[in-house]
Amino acid sequence: MKKTIGPLFILTSFMALANETPTISVTGTGTISAKPDTFSIVATVETINTNSQTAINDNTQIINKAISQLKKTGLKENNIKTENYSLNYRSDYNSKDGEMKYYVRNQILITSNDLEKAGTVLTALNNGGVNNIGEINFFIADRKELEDKAYKLAYENAKSKASLIAGIDDFKISPKNIDLNYSMPRPMSFMLNNSYKSDDTPIPVTVPNNIDVTASMNVIFYMEK
Repeated sequence: MKKTIGPLFILTSFMALANETPTISVTGTGTISAKPDTFSIVATVETINTNSQTAINDNTQIINKAISQLKKTGLKENNIKTENYSLNYRSDYNSKDGEMKYYVRNQILITSNDLEKAGTVLTALNNGGVNNIGEINFFIADRKELEDKAYKLAYENAKSKASLIAGIDDFKISPKNIDLNYSMPRPMSFMLNNSYKSDDTPIPVTVPNNIDVTASMNVIFYMEK
């Protein structure tokens, strides 16, 4: 009994492997280009002081002034949002003695579908005392239809690659498993500096003519005769 169990198991395993349908794994990508219809800007206000209340008051003053300037551009309440407020007590690494100070940080998120207003918004932030602009993101607000088209192109691309390789030995392919991925457009970095004067002249911003909506997928195909 013991002498036949080992060989029988090996033979059964070998037959199972021999009967297993071979597969091929490929990655496909698809890209659709379209005009952006919305932009967003993230502005950060950070104030520092040895007194917590002073740091908080200074931050609030800048935020309120900036929002007032933004509303003068025609932005509404729903275009402006404050977020990610924090208060920390830590060493000031820029000082020689590492003095402990309070750091108050708050962000303003501006969103608008008036793309030509991006430069005016930057000017308003500058006039409001904000000089830390993390990024400007131009995007398409409702991009589901574009994503669907990009996924379709990605699958066609993956299938074309698999068919080309499988066809060398006259295999036919059918999908086994699909893993989807979506690539968000990268935002434009933007930093205000001291060269900008506090006036009403819009800060130059280049609005992209098109942005890419890119989807990718890894597809495993069965290969059968």
